[in-house]
Amino acid sequence: MSAPESSAGSGEAREDACRDYQSSLEDLTFNSKPHINMLTILAEENVPFAKDIVSLIEAQIAKVFIFHPGRQR
Repeated sequence: MSAPESSAGSGEAREDACRDYQSSLEDLTFNSKPHINMLTILAEENVPFAKDIVSLIEAQIAKVFIFHPGRQR
């Protein structure tokens, strides 16, 4: 029975990590080296959820290009 509890804990950890990363990523509205470094550290601390974090980054990039189509940098 400890395996399902472990899975549930892992799912909760994934949700927490993704929520924290998403929130911080949305706060990045200009090129800020300290903020980008913090996002890098947060990603390094959550390597087991790397695919989820990459998906969040991809979605944020897509969102920025939808709202600011003139930005090609």
